[in-house]
Amino acid sequence: MLKSKYSVDLIKQMAECDANYIRLLKLIPQLAIYRDMTLSSPVKSGKESAYATRCLNRVPGSQNENLVGLKVEFAISESLESNDPVTVRIEILESFRYTNTLEIVQKPEMKKLLTNPAMTVRIYHDASSAEVISTQGHKVSQARYLVKNPNMYYADEKMRVNAFLGEWLTHCLKVGRSIQAPEELLKI
Repeated sequence: MLKSKYSVDLIKQMAECDANYIRLLKLIPQLAIYRDMTLSSPVKSGKESAYATRCLNRVPGSQNENLVGLKVEFAISESLESNDPVTVRIEILESFRYTNTLEIVQKPEMKKLLTNPAMTVRIYHDASSAEVISTQGHKVSQARYLVKNPNMYYADEKMRVNAFLGEWLTHCLKVGRSIQAPEELLKI
């Protein structure tokens, strides 16, 4: 069996995932509900604090808040192939108390130049971390792959896709502009 010479740098990998979590919270501030809910601690008597109870009442699935299906879209540049702007769409696919699953896709398709990035990202609010679980339809689950593998992954594939996610989100934060007009402007 072939062995990989790559050694996982867990500190670097976790730092990248933690930074991606912060970037995603800046792009989707509604996710702070989950972060606040996991940070609130129950009272020693076994009952939850009033703050935690308010947060629990806003958990998706209740009548007060449902973030599944929430879509946030940013224009990041002008398209080279059409008049439509290049956009990044982030959609919440699943929501649970401590985790969310997001889909991040770039549109429109630019088939002449390259394949548009598409990723599924899992956010862990209790650990304040976000990691890529699949990219371009390929599940990225191992921290280290053998040098020769059937999918032709790099030995450090997981680190690379999480680093790419960080660069992509940083680009959205720097140059992205919302597609939708702010609600305050619509009221005027």
